[in-house]
Amino acid sequence: MNLYKKNHHLSAAAAGQSQVLTRAAGPVVAAASRPHVLTAVATAAALTLAFAMAFTGCSTTVKQDVERPANLEVENYATVSALPFKTLAQMGKDDDYDDTPVETFEDYYQKLGQKAASESDEQALLALLDERLMDRLTQSKQLKFVDPDSVQYAIRQRKEIPADVYITGGFTKFSSTIEKEDVDTGKRDDDDKPIMETRYWREASARVLYQVVETGTNRVISKNEFSFSDKSDKDTNWKKVSSTYTVLSPYLNSVVSNIMKDFTPHTETRELTLLKGKGKDMKEADKLAGKGSLVPARNRFLSIYRETGLFEAGYNAALLYEAVDEYDSALKLMNDVWKNSGDSRAKEKLKELEQEAEAARRLQAQKNKR
Repeated sequence: MNLYKKNHHLSAAAAGQSQVLTRAAGPVVAAASRPHVLTAVATAAALTLAFAMAFTGCSTTVKQDVERPANLEVENYATVSALPFKTLAQMGKDDDYDDTPVETFEDYYQKLGQKAASESDEQALLALLDERLMDRLTQSKQLKFVDPDSVQYAIRQRKEIPADVYITGGFTKFSSTIEKEDVDTGKRDDDDKPIMETRYWREASARVLYQVVETGTNRVISKNEFSFSDKSDKDTNWKKVSSTYTVLSPYLNSVVSNIMKDFTPHTETRELTLLKGKGKDMKEADKLAGKGSLVPARNRFLSIYRETGLFEAGYNAALLYEAVDEYDSALKLMNDVWKNSGDSRAKEKLKELEQEAEAARRLQAQKNKR
């Protein structure tokens, strides 16, 4: 099984990133009771440092859970809506989804009101995706959710759309087949011939595209594409093989959670790898960092740098300023280390620190909006 994402934030620095996602753990349960797979931790790294020590060769790596801002500049918007996602047939094959908004004109509530028994697996999966995405958006503290019906009506009538941005999309790939194989049971019949057993299983795959459209300009400001595939357990009765819905639905929580990263702050794991230096003092400072005593370790590295000018000590001290979200101090120190050493590692880290500082400012702006 696999699930990957092609990510294109057309107005953000994260363009071109890709990320591997996983399906929900545990058995498949009813859609109404299935919990969300990825849950955002709403605590900043400055308040809770979830760190662990790892060794890569001789280097110490401090791992932390860090709260990141929403990928989009949601502080510039007040309202959001989500239009029903389209089936593969509705999406078409030749449309340019990079710049052209996907338009859907189905009645949202009529679609959600259909009975699951009368829906195809593709439609059922889309209904579940619509439902979960709407549920998450209505809980958002950053944006007010707007009824999709009113947005669709405005689009049809060419009137002003009552939402600043809306989400739209659909399947750009959807396939499902039942495979089979003949397996030797290890038993023999009366003619001493091997008794074979036919086993069946389902292989299913899908690709979901979504866009975020800015209504004032009718511009696609974010476009993401998720691909996922999996197969069912094998069964000797093909009628008992799991449905496509059962095989693919566990992935939808991850899809929704990643869509929500455009709109809400979320938690990621940050790894800061310290440089190894010679001498007893450097080893003691490194040991403190490995134990999670980040401020004492930083002070020790800083003292060594001021006394000796040792590059590794200054570099590590700057990283540990970053670890407790003191970006101004981290930038100032790393800039000093770069000027004194000319080491390209300090120059590269300076760029990263500038990005981290900007992300921290955006996060605070989004929190202030709540």
